[in-house]
Amino acid sequence: MPTRFAQIEPTTRCNYTCGFCAGRSMRQGDLAWETFQRFLDQTPTLEHVELQGEGEPLMHPRFFEMVAECRRRGIQVSLISNGSLLAQNVDRLLDADIESIDVSMESADAADFQSIRGGKLSKVVEGLHLLMNRRRELGKARPVVGIAVTVLRRTLGAIANIVALYRELGLDGGVAIQPLQRMQGYTENYDAEMLAQLVPDDAWRRYLQQQGPLLASVRRVGRTRRFYDDLLAGWHPSYGMCPWLDAGAYLTFEGEVRACAFLKHPEDAFGNASTDSTEAIARKRSLLAGTLRTGKVPTPCTGCSLGTAAAEHMMAARRLYSP
Repeated sequence: MPTRFAQIEPTTRCNYTCGFCAGRSMRQGDLAWETFQRFLDQTPTLEHVELQGEGEPLMHPRFFEMVAECRRRGIQVSLISNGSLLAQNVDRLLDADIESIDVSMESADAADFQSIRGGKLSKVVEGLHLLMNRRRELGKARPVVGIAVTVLRRTLGAIANIVALYRELGLDGGVAIQPLQRMQGYTENYDAEMLAQLVPDDAWRRYLQQQGPLLASVRRVGRTRRFYDDLLAGWHPSYGMCPWLDAGAYLTFEGEVRACAFLKHPEDAFGNASTDSTEAIARKRSLLAGTLRTGKVPTPCTGCSLGTAAAEHMMAARRLYSP
C-alpha cells in the first residue's frame, strides 16, 4: 500500500516539561528543511500530514513554511500543540489553511496543569480564546480546534472539567483521549512516580464506558477530520495489519523513517530520508509487516494495542484454516 499518511516531527525542543514525554529524554533539535522536502518528494502519495512529534511544533523556525509546502502539494495538514504559543500566532495559523489543531491538556485545573506540564493553563486558554474569536470574526470554518487528553491515573476524574472548558471556549474539534503510553520507548523514561500513573487495562475499559456519553457530546463538528481519524478510517484488526504499516509513516526530526510515532529507538528505523533510497526503506517496512502477517507482534511493537489486535486476528485465522 502507498504511504498516504505521515506524522512529521518538526522538533524535539519544547517549552514544557511533561514527565511522560519521551522528548524530554531525547536529543534536542529541529528537522532540517532539506530533509523535510526530500521526504515529501519521496512520498508523492501523501494525503494528510500531522506536524507533531516529541516537541512543540510551533517552535520550529520554519513551521509555517512546512505547512505551506504541504498545502502547495495538495496535502492536508493537522497539528497537535501544547497551546502555549497560540496567542502570538493566531493570524498565521488562520491564514495557513490548517485542517485541525488539537491542544494537549490533562487537567483544566491550573495547579494540576502546571504540576503535570510545567506551564500555565491561563496562557493556553488565552491563546484558544483569541484563536476562536478571530476565526469567528473572519467567518472561517477551519482549523477546527479540539483538545487531546493523555489520561493518567491521577486525572481519571478530570475529563468533566476539560469538557466544560471546551464548551466555554466554543471549540469544535472534539475531545480525543488516550491512556498514558505504555510502550517501551516511553516507559523506559518514566520515573517511579510516572509509572504509578499508568492506567490498568480493566480500569481503562471502565473509564471508556463511563465517559463515552460525555465524550460523544463533544464530537468534532462538520466534515473536517483529524489525522488519526483518517489514518484509522475503515481499519479493523481483522485486516491482520497495523494501519501505520499499511498506509502510514513517521519521520523523526533526525530524518529517520519509522513505522509509527510510538517507536523511539534508532534501531527501529527503516532508514533515513536524507541518505537512504525509498526502495531500501520500503524493504525494511515490508519485513516488519511480514512478521505481523504471521500472527506475531514484531519486537519493536510490543505493547501496541493496534499491532497486538491485528496479530491476534491473524493467529485466529491461521488456526481456523489450518488443516
